[in-house]
Amino acid sequence: MRLRDGTNLVASVWRPDTAKSLPVLLMRQPYGREIASTVTLAHPSWYAARGYIVAVQDVRGAGDSEGDFEALANEAGDGAETLDWARGLEGSCGKVGTYGFSYQGTTQFLMLAGGGRPDAMAVSMASWNPLMDWSSEGGLFRAAMSTGWAAQMARLKAHRLGDDAALAALDARRPWTELFDFLIARPDLSHLSAWASGEISANPSAALSPPPVVPLFQTAGAADFLLRGALAADAAFRAVSPETTHLVFAPWGHIGWNRSSGAARLAAGAEFSVDRAQLAFFDHYLKGVGNAPPPFLAYDGGTDVWREEDPVRFFAAPSRQIRPMSDGLAATLLGDGRLVDVPGDGQDVLVHDPSRPAPHTGGSCGTPGGPVSLESHHDRADVACYTSTGLRQDTLLAGRAEADVSVSLDGDLSGLAASLSVVSPDGSARALATSVAAIEPDQGSEAGRSLCRFRFDGLYRTLHSGEALRLAVQAAPCPDFLPFPARRLPRAGARATALTLHHAASRLLLPLHDQGSANA
Repeated sequence: MRLRDGTNLVASVWRPDTAKSLPVLLMRQPYGREIASTVTLAHPSWYAARGYIVAVQDVRGAGDSEGDFEALANEAGDGAETLDWARGLEGSCGKVGTYGFSYQGTTQFLMLAGGGRPDAMAVSMASWNPLMDWSSEGGLFRAAMSTGWAAQMARLKAHRLGDDAALAALDARRPWTELFDFLIARPDLSHLSAWASGEISANPSAALSPPPVVPLFQTAGAADFLLRGALAADAAFRAVSPETTHLVFAPWGHIGWNRSSGAARLAAGAEFSVDRAQLAFFDHYLKGVGNAPPPFLAYDGGTDVWREEDPVRFFAAPSRQIRPMSDGLAATLLGDGRLVDVPGDGQDVLVHDPSRPAPHTGGSCGTPGGPVSLESHHDRADVACYTSTGLRQDTLLAGRAEADVSVSLDGDLSGLAASLSVVSPDGSARALATSVAAIEPDQGSEAGRSLCRFRFDGLYRTLHSGEALRLAVQAAPCPDFLPFPARRLPRAGARATALTLHHAASRLLLPLHDQGSANA
């Protein structure tokens, strides 16, 4: 197709062997249209064989399409024009559904921002506000993760330009810190310099406030780094049209649904086909066949079953408050740090040594992510752990947890990291969620104290009788997470920083349901 500015975009189209007029499914992606989101979804021919015309397009500057690729910058206008083109494809009945994963999901939101109005959208693990839910976490720039994707896109661009020197400099075997320095110095080749400065102009959440009424089916994963974006988009669309907003939620990571070899794999017999669910969604909204999907379908990792849940309960604010307490040994003795109803005036001191920093593991922002084992991590003396008593009855943890941690420092540190885990009666611990937060001055406390506000999104697990919850706090890994603007990496140094965690001004808020015990 030719855009109004004269740029030609190229797509591959799959058609069923029929003379009937059919709806079109459209995907727009930057990695080469041959890939077509097949790292997670079925090949386009699978959808075509089930009664759809499927078009997968190379976005501007990608694959065989003309122009210069600039991350997210042109997807609003180009997407809206492409939607009109798709409606007019040979054999089209005039209805168009859009689908795709990750960047291919964000292109759908940006298409709406450009004025396009598809008849239905199936979005898998995408960003709703790229500055807040993609490039950053808790106010800190995701330097390591952002560099990895920027290097991937820069390789594609260098290959397209025939820039062999850049391809050599972007060798995937190089440490990410070296790739960071190279990409920051090459804004002609990469968006990293702008993103590291907090400059992302494409923002669906701001352009679509509120979003239009378009049927939306989303797939979200508790271990996905874009989890916050998926949940924020769902909340925005559900506020406008709850009857046409649908969410499937599981403990998946960004790639590797169902068959993952990691800890986020579903139980035997609980595999879920996102492709079949999307097909049923499109059949209902584009063909008038079958029923609408449930509003919210969630996988409970505590019982290993899928459950149709009330989205109001899932998105409600956390209601139960408990406080950390210890005798000052929460970083060196697992049995000392406790989560209790009444706060104490104590404190814990732990030391961040930059020569051996504590890793950040589990959840949606740790490496590795997902419900990984944390016993060895909690055995470190630079990680403070606070554990509740065992539950007296089964209790559903569903929604968002929050934690406020009061801290004072004797050195330079930009943020803290925290994890929320479930502890079995045998002492084993698995991550439920993780978070990173910038250290900010606490105006309402004593001089020299700061506050970190953590959010643990996407909790959905039945906690069994005898199981406990644990909050762990540590320094955020550096330079993996940096304050904005992050135009250069900090120098590697050997100077340690002592963190003092103050119990009285700290708290944990939990979304506990089916309450019936004193601990719930």
